[in-house]
Amino acid sequence: MTASLNPYISQFGEEFDAEKSSQYRMAIQFALGGLSFALLDASKQNLVGLEFYQTELLTDSNDLFRTLERSLESKSLNNKDFQSVTCLIDNRFCAVVPEPLFNKADQAKYLDFGFQLPEGYTIVSESLASAQCHIVFAFQKALQDMILTKWKGAKISHSSSIFINSMMKNDIQSGVFIQVRNRDFDMLIKKDGKLFFFNNFKFNTKEDFAYFLLFAMEQNHCSGQETPVCFSGLIRPASEIIDLCGRYIKDIRFVEDPHSLHVSKALEEVPYQYYFTHYQALK
Repeated sequence: MTASLNPYISQFGEEFDAEKSSQYRMAIQFALGGLSFALLDASKQNLVGLEFYQTELLTDSNDLFRTLERSLESKSLNNKDFQSVTCLIDNRFCAVVPEPLFNKADQAKYLDFGFQLPEGYTIVSESLASAQCHIVFAFQKALQDMILTKWKGAKISHSSSIFINSMMKNDIQSGVFIQVRNRDFDMLIKKDGKLFFFNNFKFNTKEDFAYFLLFAMEQNHCSGQETPVCFSGLIRPASEIIDLCGRYIKDIRFVEDPHSLHVSKALEEVPYQYYFTHYQALK
């Protein structure tokens, strides 16, 4: 089934060369229903490849990984060595725990408050010094095994960790930051340079999206007339969601490219916010 899947974004620069894979860093984002990866030529700090899949056929870790392998095979990369591989788990089984409250022995308890984990999941935590907290997350043990079997030195992180860390380093000291996926979004509120609020919301319609965003802003005393709201992820400025939110929020922004990496000409067609997470993971 996965063999017939086609990417909805597939852009590789003229500079891309599979024989140079040992100088490439790869960032892969795994989500049920979605898969994407980016390639950075570390010798030139140049982003040379992007590929994105989005389909309901990707229903388990095996589907995700086989799709990735087929995609890499099509680029003669499947059995190549890379300078580094970073795998980003993109799911809702994630909790933010303030540093003073974190105890590694209690990892499962933090997730138990909000989720009933499916069978066969493993729990991992990582420290975020920029936000003085720990990210505790769970994902399929089978996916972990496949990743570490293929790339023994692979780093496994959560996409929310990349998002939070990046936004905490953003020049905006007080604001709302949104990371949009297909049917859910992360929301972070920063006040005076400190992490104040973080949550994930599921939505089906643009009205759902606006309601959750505006309600969370109101509950956390963020004025739609004064607080900037900065978007990243799978969303464009010309969208129904942005149009609706713009009726209530005066200052809507999109993440900006800090130009710390070069981007191949072929990739310039892809909106920066789409691959913002990959970009940050490869910096």
